[in-house]
Amino acid sequence: MVARNKTEQIRQHIIETTDDLLYHKGFNLMSFSDIAAAADVPRGNIYYYFKTKDEVLTAVIEYRIEQMRAMLETWNEEIKTPLERLKRYTNIPVIELEDVTRYGCPMGSLNTELGKSQRTLQAVSRKQYDTFLTWLKKQFKELVPDGNTKHLAMHLLMLTQGLAVLAQSYQDKSLVRREINYIETWLDSLV
Repeated sequence: MVARNKTEQIRQHIIETTDDLLYHKGFNLMSFSDIAAAADVPRGNIYYYFKTKDEVLTAVIEYRIEQMRAMLETWNEEIKTPLERLKRYTNIPVIELEDVTRYGCPMGSLNTELGKSQRTLQAVSRKQYDTFLTWLKKQFKELVPDGNTKHLAMHLLMLTQGLAVLAQSYQDKSLVRREINYIETWLDSLV
């Protein structure tokens, strides 16, 4: 049992390390050697856990989705109103300002990279968006019961993703804060 726990710990460490590496380096530029070096694990050991980079990527995306779901569940429990929860979601780029202006959004940058030549992997990565969209629709359904929740959820996702792309392109932190204020004004207008 102890060996199994140690094996799972190493696997999880590789996944978490690769998650960070994906965000800062990108999937196509990342190699197994990079993963091994970042995780401080011999390269041959990486192959014990993952036979291909695609397998590592899939594990990272599953990990990210687990993290997202846990975060969203915490928000549902701790934040009283759907408007406040939507504003909390909207403020992710502000909370992650340094990384967003330098690297963009982890989901967005990965989906853009994969969409150019690896459509099958992009479909797996897109599940991250789907996780947020499902949650956003529920928030809008509670906030605007008669509204088109699918449209509103997609609109907010597009606003925040576009914001992350432009903030990274222009390396402009003030853009993030300014646009978040516009988004929050729009959300307030829905009540």
